[in-house]
Amino acid sequence: MAYPNVRAEAAKIEHIIRNRTKDKYVIIGGFVVVAEMEKIPDKKLFRAVERRYKKIIAGAVEPTAEIEIRANKLIAAGLGDMDAAHLASAEAVGADYLLTTDKDFINKCSKPNFTAVNVINPLEF
Repeated sequence: MAYPNVRAEAAKIEHIIRNRTKDKYVIIGGFVVVAEMEKIPDKKLFRAVERRYKKIIAGAVEPTAEIEIRANKLIAAGLGDMDAAHLASAEAVGADYLLTTDKDFINKCSKPNFTAVNVINPLEF
């Protein structure tokens, strides 16, 4: 089943990537994103995605004990492992936004005082 917003979300993400310099914001990657990319079974596709990713990011979050501690607290609060690691990483670098198409992740993060990071769908950015 195709999700109705997939094309619109993909187009918005491309717009964000293309306009990051003009709009004066940076895209930060990190170890969690790399771990997710490494799940791509097609190695040729993985290498293409990895090359593009490296051209897009302005920096990368490396794992730290503080990120692991915060991620464990977020897991205890109901987030999945990868979502918790993404959010803990975003918090660690003081990100204003974390973009995701995962509605459940967005809803969990929208609770009052859950996080200072705005976890939103790319269409809301």
